[in-house]
Parts: sequence; C-alpha cells; structure tokens
Amino acid sequence: MAALSAVFLLFLTACQSQDAAEDESSATSSSEQNAEVLKFGITGGYPPSNYHDEDTEELVGYEVDMAKELVKDLDGNVKAEFVEMSFDSILESLDTDRIDVAMHSLSKTPERAEKYDFTVPYFDKVWGVIVAEDSDIETLDDLDGKRAAQSVSTSTGQEAEKLGAELVPIDTVDEAVKLIMDDRADFYLGSDVGQQDYLDKQPEPLPVRVLDETVQDVPASLVVPKGSDKLREELNESIIENTEDGTLAKIYDKYLGMDKSIKDFDEYLDEDE
Repeated sequence: MAALSAVFLLFLTACQSQDAAEDESSATSSSEQNAEVLKFGITGGYPPSNYHDEDTEELVGYEVDMAKELVKDLDGNVKAEFVEMSFDSILESLDTDRIDVAMHSLSKTPERAEKYDFTVPYFDKVWGVIVAEDSDIETLDDLDGKRAAQSVSTSTGQEAEKLGAELVPIDTVDEAVKLIMDDRADFYLGSDVGQQDYLDKQPEPLPVRVLDETVQDVPASLVVPKGSDKLREELNESIIENTEDGTLAKIYDKYLGMDKSIKDFDEYLDEDE
C-alpha cells in the first residue's frame, strides 16, 4: 500500500510539473503572439554592423544587438524584427511602410532630413581610406583627381567627390578592393571598423593598406518616417539611456574591441528643439 502511495505521489508530481511547464510555454507563446513588432530595415550583409554568422546563419552584429536592447524600453511589449534588403531600398521602404525604422549606419544629411526624421545618434562614425600597398597616396590631399571605388548613392561616395575623386561605381567592399588591386580604382572610403573587420577576415593578407589619416563622418542615427514624433522620442530616450548605462559600449566592445558610443548628446537634442 505504501509503495502504491509513493507511485501515485510521483505520478501526481510529474503531472503537476508537466502542467506547469505547459502553462509557462503557453504564457510565453501568448506573450510572443501579443508582442508588437517594430521592423528594422537592414542589408544583413554589412559586418560587423549586421550580418549572418558563418556557422549558425544567425543574424548578428552590433546594430542587431542594439535594436534588441532599444525595443525593451519602448511602450508596450515590443519585439525587434529585421527586414533584409539592398542598401538602396532601405530608406524608400520607410515610404511604403515595409519597415518602421531604417538602421544601417545612416548619417543625417540635409537631403535625407527633408523626407525623414532622425533620432539622436548612437554610433560615432569615422571613415578610413584603403589604397593599394604600393600606392603613392599618403594623405587625404593626395586623393584629389584619383578614382574612388564607391557606392554612388552613399554619403561616402559624396565625400569622395568632395575630396576631388572620380567615382567608380561598386556595390560591395569586395568589388572595391578588387578594383584597387587590379589598378582600376585608387582608393575606397568606408567605415574604419568595417574596413578593419573585412581585412582581418581575409585568409591571406591582401596587397592593400589603410591610410593613417581618417575622415570624420556624421554619426549614425536611426531613421523613421516623417512625423513619427512619438516613436522618435521613445527611441531617443532609449538610445541615451543605453549609452549612459554602458549597454551600447559593451555591445561595441563585443564586436569591435572599442567603444563607439556618443559622448555628448546636447548638440543633437538642441537640434530637436
């Protein structure tokens, strides 16, 4: 009789544990189903910002991790969802409601500000210059009259033109570096961290080098549709909070080995007033 009672108690405990697990799973599933989705537009191919891990195919990168942290501070139960597309499609996807937020190391320019609203910046951007190993280019002044391998629609392409260069259109860093190695372009202007990440991941050293001199870029902000005041203000608060408590610094250190967070938001908050 005692043995039967023990078996019954074990059976009852197992049932209760299973019921509790099912309840917890059901609650989690219900919570996820009820979550509001905020769609971020990215390319999914821009390491270390946003890219797919070679082994797991999981979408990773400092912008991916950042977005997941930022939505935790928004009103309601909000989940970050990432919509991958070509770079040229990101901003126009805000116009068609395909995405809610454009997030791809985008800098605020007068032309873009006419059509879209920008948050306070979240990432301090600096551009590096890649040239051939045997190039006679040593300073930014030497770029005048040279051929720049750049995406035409980007701010780096515009900056290269300001430096006096003629653009050779490309879509990827791979294309740019190949053009430089084949002597069909003289330099490539791009994110310093992106360039270093690209060069570090090559199986063999490439016959190129990075200039010591860099170009200060306008820091990266999130971009939202014009008139999205509530969303922009909530994102501003979250960016500032996650910067000041060191969350973003930890994310940048994880992927870059350095802190690229903004040190002072005052000038950017003044722009909003």
